[in-house]
Amino acid sequence: MKIKSLVVAACLVAASLAQAQTLQTIKIAPLAQPQVQAAQIDQEALARQKLEADNKKLREENAALQQRVENFINVGGSEVRAYCPTPGTSRNTAGAEANCANAGGYMCEPVSGLCRTSCQTSDMCAGGWTCDTSVQQCVRTG
Repeated sequence: MKIKSLVVAACLVAASLAQAQTLQTIKIAPLAQPQVQAAQIDQEALARQKLEADNKKLREENAALQQRVENFINVGGSEVRAYCPTPGTSRNTAGAEANCANAGGYMCEPVSGLCRTSCQTSDMCAGGWTCDTSVQQCVRTG
């Protein structure tokens, strides 16, 4: 009977050890951690891609604006504009300037920003000039 008891006791001990090893294996293997890290890596990659796309868009906008500035300030640029800084001077955004009185005795035309090339009244002519309405030209006053 003692041998039977020893065999049963040995079987119980072996079963207990086997059960304890199974429980330890289950406790040691956390599955949630790698999934969380993978999700964080994916979010960081997406954020980096968005920043790179935004940066590229801003560089393109900057280049377009720089080109527009070049078109305003360079002679022959597509957006060079004329204006009248004084009643007798025409100037453009590229910096070129003309004294309208020296160009036939006219005043600067405020709508176009250019020196007038004809007149209907004497106030379209520079000081010392009068409009000859018959030919619509400024002439020196005698």
